[in-house]
Amino acid sequence: MKTFLFLFAAVLGLSASAQDDPKSKAIVDKLIAKNKTYTSFDADFSSRLVNTASKLDVKQDGNIKVKGRKFRLTLSDNTVINDGAALWTYSKKSNEVSISDPKEMDETLDPANLFNVYEKGFKSQFVSEKPDAAGTVVQTIKLFPLEPAKKAYHTVVLVVDKNKLEPKSVEMYYKDGNVVTYILKKFTPNAELVDALFAFDKSKFPGVEVNDMR
Repeated sequence: MKTFLFLFAAVLGLSASAQDDPKSKAIVDKLIAKNKTYTSFDADFSSRLVNTASKLDVKQDGNIKVKGRKFRLTLSDNTVINDGAALWTYSKKSNEVSISDPKEMDETLDPANLFNVYEKGFKSQFVSEKPDAAGTVVQTIKLFPLEPAKKAYHTVVLVVDKNKLEPKSVEMYYKDGNVVTYILKKFTPNAELVDALFAFDKSKFPGVEVNDMR
């Protein structure tokens, strides 16, 4: 679960540092300016976790809705909801939901931080600008943590749609050999999202076992 939450926190919200090259800095600055216009968003995504040495290959589709500090992350077997007062993590397989304090969540795992989690602590490097297989002009940037010893990964590769100024994909290279790829399939900024989406309604999950860990 944390892997998918971290992917959302990692995909956007970059900020240039003194160690950025001019091309990557210009792209990042434009992303920041556009990101600040978002008050909510609705996104469909796919992800893939690969570890060649372990012969691991895990794929998953999902959806994320964010409005202010609230979010709803929906995966095939799990749903995570932050209603502002509590964090609800529901498992479809066990029909259980755990409740925790959202204040205890690592900010890098919080999808609500999607557009600002990387405002510091990283340097960027421009890689390329070219059309992808669909003919869309994309810009590729590499990101490196300024304090690598404190991170589980060493490199993040971000691919941005040049015209839309939106991310198309992100790859995270972990020190243990894991490579996680996230692809944005559909993105709707400033989506109209009703508050009911960010509440866990127990009546819709008959027999659910509730574990309050607050």
